[in-house]
Amino acid sequence: MRRFPFLAHPNGQCIRALKSKIENYLENAKSTEPQISPRENLDPQAYNVVGVKIQFLSTPEQVQDQISVMRGAIRPGVVVPLHSHPDPEIIYILEGSIEVFQAEGPDAGWSAVGVGRTVSIPGNVKHALRNVSTLPAITVLVTKAGIYQFFRELALPFDPDQLPSPPTPEDMQKLFTAASKYEYWMASPEENAAIGISLA
Repeated sequence: MRRFPFLAHPNGQCIRALKSKIENYLENAKSTEPQISPRENLDPQAYNVVGVKIQFLSTPEQVQDQISVMRGAIRPGVVVPLHSHPDPEIIYILEGSIEVFQAEGPDAGWSAVGVGRTVSIPGNVKHALRNVSTLPAITVLVTKAGIYQFFRELALPFDPDQLPSPPTPEDMQKLFTAASKYEYWMASPEENAAIGISLA
């Protein structure tokens, strides 16, 4: 079974050459006991990105290419609403579990994704995430420069030993404003409700 099926997608061509490096990174992550903040490997600063704690592990500037690697901590109850963007994403679960919705493809619908599992989301596929468990989910996200820049714009400095509070209505408004700037598609409250997400 192919570990990265989205790399066959036209939007994945830009990162095909980095496939082996990504696989090696994920294999190394799998072989070690997950830690919330191994300081030697992380940006020492944590950021609150609309209720998700993000730490930038490798930036496009560092690798001098379009690739970016981030670590995320998603607290229980946090929802990333239905949206899409041109950049593909690879999400690897280090701790806990999340539910991922994809509007099309072999994994269409909601899927539960636990420790050691990888989710590949092609560019422009509508998708959403949520943590319905009672524990934080710790993830590694591999993506391209566009999403990295989008997260940097939303990022607020945060204590790396804590988890951020759920997003406020003001946080969500900032998200929608940034999404419009980057020409990302964001679902309406009705479209989110149709897949079981309440934005109230």
